[in-house]
Amino acid sequence: MVKMPRHFMGAAFATLALFAAGCAPSALVILNDRYDPTAVKRVAMIDFEDQPAYIGSGKVSSAIFEKYLFLSGYDIVDRRQADAALSAMNLQTADALDLDTLRALGQRLGVDAIVLGQVTDYTDATDKTVMETMAMEQSSPIYSHVDTVQTAGNAVVHTHQEVLTGYSTSTVDQPVQQTETVMAHVGLSVRMVDIHTGEVLWSASAAADGSHLTEATEKASLRIQSALRDRLKEAGL
Repeated sequence: MVKMPRHFMGAAFATLALFAAGCAPSALVILNDRYDPTAVKRVAMIDFEDQPAYIGSGKVSSAIFEKYLFLSGYDIVDRRQADAALSAMNLQTADALDLDTLRALGQRLGVDAIVLGQVTDYTDATDKTVMETMAMEQSSPIYSHVDTVQTAGNAVVHTHQEVLTGYSTSTVDQPVQQTETVMAHVGLSVRMVDIHTGEVLWSASAAADGSHLTEATEKASLRIQSALRDRLKEAGL
C-alpha cells in the first residue's frame, strides 16, 4: 500500500481545513513539497476504481481524464500497455501495489510515476415529479338587477331582469404537477505516485454536474487539470 509522507499529510490537513471553512476551490489539490515536475515526464495511468454502484465507471472516467493529464504536459503510456503489464504481473487492481511491485511495474513500463484514482460518485441524470403551488386566476361574472317599465296600450308592464355588468377576478393557490430534471453528477479522486519512492506527488479531487455522465466527467477532469496547473504555478513549478 502506498503511504503518504508526514509533511504531505500536514499539507493535506491544512488544505482540508480551508475546504471545511467554505473557501474551497472548484477542485481540491494537495501538492507534495518535494514534487519536481522536471523529474516526472513519462507516466502510466491505471484505470480508476469503479464507483461501487456503477460497474465500468472507472474505465470510462479514466479514459476521459487521460486527455486532461496529457494537456498537463505529461508523456503518457498507452493504457492498454499498462493493463497488459498489470495482467503479466498477476495484478487486478492498484490496491496490490506495494513499493516493490510499484517499482517493478514502473520499470516494466519505463515510467517515472503512475496515476491512479477512483470514481467517488457516478449518478446519471434523472427526471422526477414534484408538486408545486401555482397562483391560478379565477373569474366570476357580476350581474346587476335592472327594472324596466313599458306601456302596452292602457297597460303598464314592469320587467325585472339580471344583466351581466362585469367580472370579478380572484387568485387561488393550486398544486400543479411538474417534471424536474436532476443533472448527472460525477466525482473523481486522482493521485500521482512516484515509482521509486512510493510517495504521493500530488492528489486532487473534484466533482461536477452535467446534462449526462460524459459531460459531468469532462467537467470534473477539467477542474482537476486547471486546479493542478494553478497550484503548480503558485508553487513556482
